Amino acid sequence: MDKREFDFFELSRILLKNRKFIIIFVAVVSVAAVVYSLLTPQIWESSASFYVVGDQSTGLPFDIKGLSGITASLLGGDNTQNAVNSISAMSSREFSEDIIRHFDLISYYKITEKDSLMAMDKALKKLRKKTVKIGYSTNTSLVSVGAQTKSKKLSRDIVDYYIAKLDVYNREQKLTKGKMNREFLEDRVRDTRAEVDSLLLAVKDFQTKHNAIDIETQTASLIGSYADVIASKMQTDIELDLARKNYAADSPVVAELKARSDALGKQIRELEAGGGALKPRYLIDIASLPDLGTQFAQLKLNLTIQETVFEFLYPQYEAARLEELRDMPSLDILDSPREAGMRARPKRALLCIIAFGLAFVMAVLITLVKNAFEQNKHRLLEKKQEP
Repeated sequence: MDKREFDFFELSRILLKNRKFIIIFVAVVSVAAVVYSLLTPQIWESSASFYVVGDQSTGLPFDIKGLSGITASLLGGDNTQNAVNSISAMSSREFSEDIIRHFDLISYYKITEKDSLMAMDKALKKLRKKTVKIGYSTNTSLVSVGAQTKSKKLSRDIVDYYIAKLDVYNREQKLTKGKMNREFLEDRVRDTRAEVDSLLLAVKDFQTKHNAIDIETQTASLIGSYADVIASKMQTDIELDLARKNYAADSPVVAELKARSDALGKQIRELEAGGGALKPRYLIDIASLPDLGTQFAQLKLNLTIQETVFEFLYPQYEAARLEELRDMPSLDILDSPREAGMRARPKRALLCIIAFGLAFVMAVLITLVKNAFEQNKHRLLEKKQEP
């Protein structure tokens, strides 16, 4: 068999021999690529990049007297990966389904499934694969979100909606440590304040009902008045006994002293019984002194306890409110979404160049295969003609 060395000149000869085929093939493929690039829908991209800022590190903004180590540790926590959490939220099924419903992307994707669940699943796949791209830079902690659609406005609106929804999620749905502690302390402060108000009302009712404006002062006044009446009665009784020894029983002196003694005795009985017109309105009944004192002391004790608890809780509640504001992630927008000026695809020039190159390579390969086939056929004929 005749072996020939295949070199550059041989390749050039083959290409020149088949140049008409190569030119036509490349021209047809190139024209097809141009037509495809003109007919295929234009895709426009809008994107945004932002930082997720949130200080979850620690510490209260001021010292709180009596704050225990456990409470302090609850109000301050470790740093969290806010950016990663935000990406997870935006990539979640709930976020994606809300985007699809809000922009009616099932119709946009021309999904005709009657089963709503299947239609939603197909739309989710298209949304995640073709429409929305969410990225994160581990070096800069920069989060990016982009959307590619057939409409400039739709692409921008989708990105805007992602950012707005993420901000709402951070502010209202994401349960941060600061928010959790603030809600707990808020409930305790509210309950304690209600208890203090209830006890203040109980003390007021107690004072009104029993005329106990200042029970200690009133008790001292009552005991003083009672002691004066008792002393006067005892003094009058002594004078009466002396008068009976020195005067006749029907003596005016004896009668006057006896009348005075009886009047003082009546006054003592009225004071002890809690009645009578002689007792001032602000005086407390002697018979009820032990019970009233106990009740009032218990009310004051409970009120003091609740006021002390409130004084302990309220500064912590204010600190938790400040900690919640520090802890809540916020978005620091670096690049806001806008309508694109240049389409994302198709890249017509690049597509035509690639199509031209591939068409030329393919035409050369076809030519070489054809030439090799013809040479083999020629060798077989020569071999048959040999004697």
